[in-house]
This record gives sequence, structure tokens and C-alpha cells, in this order.
Amino acid sequence: MKHEPEATPPDTGVLEALQVYRAAEAAMRRRTGAAMGIGENDLLALRLILDNTALGRPTFAKDISAYLGVSSASTTLLIDRLAKSGFVERRPSRIDKRSVELVPTRAALGETGPLLAAAQEQIAAATAELSPDEAETVTRFLTKMRETVDRIASERSARPKRT
Repeated sequence: MKHEPEATPPDTGVLEALQVYRAAEAAMRRRTGAAMGIGENDLLALRLILDNTALGRPTFAKDISAYLGVSSASTTLLIDRLAKSGFVERRPSRIDKRSVELVPTRAALGETGPLLAAAQEQIAAATAELSPDEAETVTRFLTKMRETVDRIASERSARPKRT
């Protein structure tokens, strides 16, 4: 009797593909950051600032801390690096004059914009190849993955710290 190898369950293939994609995306962020002379977290923070600015929303240090899951001290150092590199400025908030907003500089918009826009165009072109049903399935899957990792993060932060 011949032993047939078991087929890989579809969910295993999906999870492997997701892990490979995540690794490739992280590598792209590192390369982009290196090209700009900043670290990966700095690039993620800058992307948040640029996205919020494009949507007309202010960005505060607390937003970066929450987004990256880092302390306020680490956030201050990160913002200092972005300011020193000429990518962000601190300005009095339009909403609350006691607060400080982070705004991208012309350099950030000029250097980062084209770099990230070119990547975004290529990613958009790849997604345009999906049928409407495929796009709906992928969107539903990615939304479920985001909700899952957000829930895991919430559960971990709610656990008492080991001493």
C-alpha cells in the first residue's frame, strides 16, 4: 500500500503566506528607513504623522506611543530624532494650545512622499488584479487578523506583570 503525503491544510498555507508577507514588508520598511537615515519605528511614526496629516487629523506624542506600544520616554527620543533629521516639527496644537502637535516638514513630504507613494502605487496595482469577490475575502481575512492581534495585545497588556 502506497503512503500518500498529506495535503497541506489551506489554513497552513495562508498563515505561511501571511508570515512571509509580513517579513517582506518589515524588510521593505527597514530598507526605506535606511535610505532615509532613520530606524524602522521612526519610519512607522512618520508614516502615522503623514497619514494623519493627509486626513486632516493632528498627531500628538501620545498617538505615537499608543501606535508603537512604547513608553513616553521612548516616544520623546523618537520625536527628537525625527525633528533633528528634519522630518517633523513640533507646533502648538490648533485644538488645545497647551498641547504640541507633530507635523511633517517639507523635507518629509518631499523625500518620504515619493518613496512611499511609489511603493503604494505598486501595492495598489497588485491589489487591482483581484476580483471583487477575492478582494472582499482578503479584506475580511485581514480585518479578522488585525482584530485578533489587537485582542492578543489587549489581553497581554491586561495581564499582571511578572516580578
